[in-house]
Amino acid sequence: MEKRFLLQWLILICTFIVALVMEIAPWPVDFQNFKPAWLVLVLLYWALSVPNKVSIGTAFVLGVVWDLVLGSILGVHALILSIFIYLVALNHLILRNLSLWMQSLLVVCFVFAIRIGIFLIELLLHSASFNWQEIYGALASGLLWPWVFLLLRRIRRQLQLR
Repeated sequence: MEKRFLLQWLILICTFIVALVMEIAPWPVDFQNFKPAWLVLVLLYWALSVPNKVSIGTAFVLGVVWDLVLGSILGVHALILSIFIYLVALNHLILRNLSLWMQSLLVVCFVFAIRIGIFLIELLLHSASFNWQEIYGALASGLLWPWVFLLLRRIRRQLQLR
């Protein structure tokens, strides 16, 4: 029983590490604006499917790690991800019963709201400019959501993660 518990946590941590690596992976300059929010997608899936294991604390820790990896102001991503996951956890029973395409539309809205939230915090702290082309990354995240959802669901079912 304990071995299975450790394996489940190891797989959760590995999916977050893969998402962080994909988050910082370089893209061609012309396609940089189409880069999806991998960490948000993976965090959203796990928060919807196993809310008792992945919640606000996990989002805060991942946000701090994301800040460290990006070299941004410490706590910006942690604050925004914590607020985002709080809203998801508050409504997770409703959100997980929506169709996959409706969830994709919500992912677009969530990712865009997260990017605007990060911009607003950075604007308060120092002068920052918003790149409106970041909406393309939110659209790409929404388009990728069904595949990310199905891949992570398959992993969760094989591990019998509840």
